[in-house]
Amino acid sequence: MTRLESFHHYNDGRGKRRVYVNGNEIDRVVWCDTSMGIAVFSPYPLRLNRKRDEVYTRRLRGVVTVERVD
Repeated sequence: MTRLESFHHYNDGRGKRRVYVNGNEIDRVVWCDTSMGIAVFSPYPLRLNRKRDEVYTRRLRGVVTVERVD
């Protein structure tokens, strides 16, 4: 698997997908990389990081799997 195939972004045009980290489904994933085992998501409720003027995100590490939703 190449680097581009393992990287998934919410707006990459490859359709809707479900992301799992260590078998747990994660909602609101911004991006993930299955080969590196990293998923970045926005917890609910959304919060603003005022120092950087961006939405607060969290990073999870583990076994990341992506499942396509048809």
